[in-house]
Amino acid sequence: MRHALAFLAAGASLGAAAAEEPRWYLQVDNDVVFGTDRWYTSGVRLADVLDRGDHEIEWGVLQEIYTPEAKRADPVDRPNAARLLATFARHDRSDDAWRTLELDAGVTGPAALGRQAQDFVHRFVPAPHEEWGHQRSNRFDGELAWVRTQDLGLTAADWPRVKAHYGAVLGNQVAFAHAGIELRIGEGAAAALSTPAIRFAATPPITSAADGSWSAFLGGSVRAVAWNHLLDFAPNLDTATLERRRFVQRFMGGVTWAGRYAAITFTLVDDGREFVGQRLDHGFGSLTLHVPF
Repeated sequence: MRHALAFLAAGASLGAAAAEEPRWYLQVDNDVVFGTDRWYTSGVRLADVLDRGDHEIEWGVLQEIYTPEAKRADPVDRPNAARLLATFARHDRSDDAWRTLELDAGVTGPAALGRQAQDFVHRFVPAPHEEWGHQRSNRFDGELAWVRTQDLGLTAADWPRVKAHYGAVLGNQVAFAHAGIELRIGEGAAAALSTPAIRFAATPPITSAADGSWSAFLGGSVRAVAWNHLLDFAPNLDTATLERRRFVQRFMGGVTWAGRYAAITFTLVDDGREFVGQRLDHGFGSLTLHVPF
């Protein structure tokens, strides 16, 4: 946990030194839109983006929560797990490409406050009780993510625009490589955006100097998973280790609106099964909102 606090403090010093107004944004992933409460059930990222001329610097905090399928009877199909990470990213944009390099550091385990965050949300959104005794003890969680979004040679006037996304996440808890394709129709700044659901890294929205622009998109990706220790049960339990699936597909669709003072991206995601014994694919919604404050 000390690593995460030190990392976040370093990012805060960058923000204090910036002369421009902060560009904060909030990203919320949750499966409440499908009426479920299971597997990757919640993700929240709060971040600030700073303009550095030829690139952007971003710092923030990220929490992710994973749970068993609580609305079904035992046995528990996967352990509870939570991550709390300080994040730092660099974004390099050009007319046809967007590259992001992100470094995250923090903790997985009880100190990530997954149980507390879930209990707070369930005060307002009723759901079955979750038993958090399956999660492992606190462990350092660090990872490096790199992704490139490439426009495949089509101009802004072409409908649809086709983008390729490829990259990798390398961490001590999770590691995978991924590649995907996105088809987007629309206009203006909104047509230049992408969803974090296909980039697997920090993806800040962009406001538009015009009154407003919109786009809609469909996409799909596959990731090759090297390891995923978020699937590990606490070692003191008499529970067999889960077998991860080596390849996991993801399909998504959504809409984006970008205006002078706000930008919104909403995505519906269908994620493939991540471990042997997972009963179904999993759906969740992802909302990214930028409003200056």
